[in-house]
Amino acid sequence: MIDNTNHFDLVFTGWGASTCILMIEMEKKSLLENQNILIIEPSDKLENDKTFCFWAEKNDDIYQNFKSIISNSWTSIQINDNKSSIIDPVEYFHVDSKDLYDWTRNIIKKYNIEHRREKVDSIEQNSKIKITTTNNKYFSEWVFDSRPPNFKNLLDNQFNISQSFFGLKVNFNEKELNPDVYHMMDFRVSQKKSTQFVYILPYSKHFALVELTRFGKELLKEEEAKSELDIFLTKYFGDYEIMDSEKGIIPMSSVLPKQILGDKWVHIGTRAGNVKPSTGYAFKNMYNHARLICENGKLKSAKVKSNKRFHFYDQLLLIILTLWPKNGKFIFERLFKMKSARFVLKFLDEKTSFKEDLSMFSKLQIGLFVKAVLYWIFWRFKSLIFPFLMILYLFIDSSNPNKEIFNLSDINFLVLIVGMLTIGIPHGALDHLTESLNSNNKITIKFIFFYILMMIPILLLWYWIPIVALLFFLIYSAWHFGITEAISWGIKNSFIGFLWGSMLFISIFLTHYLEFKNILSVMSICIPNLSFDTKLIGNLILIIPLILAIFKRNINWVLIIIFFYISSSNSLLLTFGLYFIFEHSVIGWMHLKNKLKLSHLKMYLNALPFNIGAIFLFLIFNYFLNLDLKNAVVYSFVFLSAISFPHVICMHLFYKNKYQL
Repeated sequence: MIDNTNHFDLVFTGWGASTCILMIEMEKKSLLENQNILIIEPSDKLENDKTFCFWAEKNDDIYQNFKSIISNSWTSIQINDNKSSIIDPVEYFHVDSKDLYDWTRNIIKKYNIEHRREKVDSIEQNSKIKITTTNNKYFSEWVFDSRPPNFKNLLDNQFNISQSFFGLKVNFNEKELNPDVYHMMDFRVSQKKSTQFVYILPYSKHFALVELTRFGKELLKEEEAKSELDIFLTKYFGDYEIMDSEKGIIPMSSVLPKQILGDKWVHIGTRAGNVKPSTGYAFKNMYNHARLICENGKLKSAKVKSNKRFHFYDQLLLIILTLWPKNGKFIFERLFKMKSARFVLKFLDEKTSFKEDLSMFSKLQIGLFVKAVLYWIFWRFKSLIFPFLMILYLFIDSSNPNKEIFNLSDINFLVLIVGMLTIGIPHGALDHLTESLNSNNKITIKFIFFYILMMIPILLLWYWIPIVALLFFLIYSAWHFGITEAISWGIKNSFIGFLWGSMLFISIFLTHYLEFKNILSVMSICIPNLSFDTKLIGNLILIIPLILAIFKRNINWVLIIIFFYISSSNSLLLTFGLYFIFEHSVIGWMHLKNKLKLSHLKMYLNALPFNIGAIFLFLIFNYFLNLDLKNAVVYSFVFLSAISFPHVICMHLFYKNKYQL
């Protein structure tokens, strides 16, 4: 017998503003009737923990829908202690979070919606959507997911900061405020290597919310904010009395959160990208998203579509606030000095024309924005630099092949040696930092012992059964290479990664089959002659990945496949060497750098002991075998396979832990 107690038609994970706004819209469209509904939220939402604001005209739908809980409004804004500006025809409206929660609490009672005080651990999409909490499993047709996105992952990207704020609700004992004017940005506070300003919402002549806001990498601490606010309030408003406080953090990301995994698993709120990256405003975006979900009186999996032009502007501002935070104050001050408050609000609403935008930027610090554009170009296309250079190298290389080193010219040989020393070997010399074989990020005797212990079976396998060692090496290399690239493309699927790596290796060796056969013969490994056109088949194998890369609009993937098509006429060692060093090793290096939060210099210093050790072991390996150059090149792959095996294990555990593979 099926237990239906944990089966629902609709599940809301979280009970924040986005859930409230969506439930209100769903009730308006009669979408809650005759539905079995669950809210999973640890809190009872009885406190007034947040303040929501938006600007709109009084005939706008958003005002008409929420006017019953609008507690305050302002008709003018002020920057610093400058003269206030009227923002007619719009007004700035205020909603207390408690009023929003209470509205939905009435909806919950009306439709007998169940509320379970639990925390969601995971969500999976199958025939029905499974929601797992600490103690239970729930199943639903629809899930509206407002869980905060993984801020740790968002902050991996270079141009991401946070809007952290701390506010005091205060009574002024001396100075009166104009209750019609809200202070949008008052920069008369220290900047502390970030962009900081005070935001004031006067509820009356003597009572207001006074909030210190910071745009920056370092979060605003409560004690720090209290001290800064005390200095500001005492200096400009005199004696005051604290009545209440509020605080929060809003992510300001240059990359929008990834959207939705299933048709009826709908991301809402911050998780859906409803927070404007450069300002933190979200209420109006959440309202518009709720209307899309409930459009025409029928639920649909509507995704947030950002305006690319304005998202580009947001990214430029985030670049400036990240790299040159002291300029934030001057940009905002100049913006409000050169343009009217009405225009600024129109711009923040993303309703200005491109011509109006150009006029605005021309009046700002144009040099700073040009510099930000250059950084943006590098940031967006830096993953294409090495694939492009790899292709370019193949076109400009006119050096003569050297048959003594398998058609690898002296110049090519030098390029690969330098690449191995600077990128190839160092990227694999940081395994002690992955916390896979040790937990203290240090090179210990125990770590070295286990590392060498994993190398020995590979070397013995090459000695006893070379063909098995070769196949094993190719399999775990294809697995590791494929997964590394797949993760860099946002594909966290081991099978797809292994499939790509396998197709890649098969293609490389088929298009260079005779060279591959000759190299193996040096190690006394015989592989058969093939009667079909190996080069043709090798190239055909990459057609499916090429189509998929084009479909996914993954330019990096497309360029790598183009590189392999072009390199099919070049040396096998050059093809594999360039790919290993300037694609695989660079990606692996950046994965480690992003997660470990280390500079390139610190990475190199950490890699140095193992770097030197690997080179030393190879020289000993080469000395005792007494190899000439040709044999040294061939047997370097034996050494590489042995030292790669523990590296592959360490990186797999690293990806599993840090990238949730």
